[in-house]
Formats: sequence, C-alpha cells, structure tokens
Amino acid sequence: MRTINERFINDLQSQHLKFFLQEVKNNQNLCLEVRRNYINIYYRGGNLLKIEQQKKGYTFEFDSRYCLNKGNDANHVLLDSLSKKDASLYEKHFKLMISEMDEWFLLNPKAEREFQHHLLIANKNIIDIEYQFANSSRFDTLMLHENKLIIVEIKYGSKSISRGSGLAKHYLDICNAISDDKKREELWQSANFISDAKYKLGLRASTINLTKDTEIEILFIFANYNKKSKTISNEIKLINKQYDAKILFMEKDETVINYNAAEDLFSYGS
Repeated sequence: MRTINERFINDLQSQHLKFFLQEVKNNQNLCLEVRRNYINIYYRGGNLLKIEQQKKGYTFEFDSRYCLNKGNDANHVLLDSLSKKDASLYEKHFKLMISEMDEWFLLNPKAEREFQHHLLIANKNIIDIEYQFANSSRFDTLMLHENKLIIVEIKYGSKSISRGSGLAKHYLDICNAISDDKKREELWQSANFISDAKYKLGLRASTINLTKDTEIEILFIFANYNKKSKTISNEIKLINKQYDAKILFMEKDETVINYNAAEDLFSYGS
C-alpha cells in the first residue's frame, strides 16, 4: 500500500523537510511521488532523491551513479559520502544533484521517462507514476477518468516494443493484477491515499474517493511512433483477450492525454 502518515506530511509542510516540498513546487522538472512510508522526488523522470521515514527522523538517498562516466568523479565522491540522516546536506547539495543528473541525461537520454514526466505535469488527473506491486509488475501511470481508474502503459519511439517489454506482456501483467482481488483493492486504496496526501501537500486540487466497485480500464499510449509498423498488430495476435483495452497515439511534443480519442486496442489495424 502506498501511503505516508500525518507526521511525514506535517514535516514536509512546516518542518525540516519543507525545503524539498518547496523545490518541487517551484520547479516543473521535479515531482513528488508517494510510496510506502517514503517519497521519491523525480527529476525529468529520473529518481533524484528518496526520503524515507524512520522511527526517529528520516533518511535520504541520492543515486550517486548519476555522477559517473563524465571524466571527473569528484562529485561522485562528495555526494556518495553524504550522511543519509542529515537533511541539511541534501539541501546544500540539491542543485548539484540536479546538475549531475542533467549531465548524465546528456550522455544517457531517457526520452520515454521525460515524456512520462511531461504527461504528469500537464494532466492533473494522473495520480501516480511507476506503480509497482511488491516484487511484481510495474505500471507506468495511474490516472483517473470519469471516476474510472486507468492503468496506463507508455511506449515512446518506434523501437519501444522489444523482447521483454512487449505490448502482450504488459497487457498480461495488467490483467493478472486487476483479476486479483487483493491487488485491485491495493490499487484503489493506494490511489485514494496518494491523492489525499498530495492534496494536503498542495500538489493536487482535490481528493478522490475510489471504492472496490471502481471500474479499472487499460490504456496503451504510443508516442512518436510509426503507425505503419506491424509490430503492434503482431503483438495483438499474441494476446488472449481478457479485458478491453484502448490505444492512443500521441506526437512527441503532445502533453495532454485525450482519453476520448483512444481507440479499441483489439480493433487496431482491422
């Protein structure tokens, strides 16, 4: 279950974690996502900082591998040595961490993750990104549309479907989750908790109230994709249909998800 408690929320609002919440609010390249007793602050789709609640205080974690492979590892040594319990050090070096990630993205561009981040910023009905069940499948995005919970998988570029990341596999993973009563319950309860926490933090305009009867739908978004490719049609042939699903094509510079324009996945190419 994804949720953080009231102490965590209060500390982000008014105590020694306030700096990090304000940075998220002031920088559209940043977003704050609620996890189980911790938060991730993403930068341009990459995980910039993990802040985890402990019995007393919090721990902080920056992936210092973002500092490597640039010809100078001095910042890696510095950021890797930071005390995980000292919030002030992460405040002091926050801009440096962002700078290191910018340099890393120049060498290792992540177009799909950046596209996902732009969708998150532009679509206020997106509740969460990178939703993962314990030791199980991961979903790119959870979104609300007309009181329905939408599980969204994003594919960017014509080479985005490959062995191990195919449409058929993602569809099966989603079907396995929503056909499991415990996982369905976790999904809608987590969506409620995340929405409530973000509302209290000033990151959402309203809360939501999903229940066990909430409908769950499946959406595949293909961005910057060659529609003439036969790959999608070939993947659909591999699917044993269990639940309806939709497909939406977007241009690389589009950011608003027009769910009403989505087509039936299983009618694609026919």
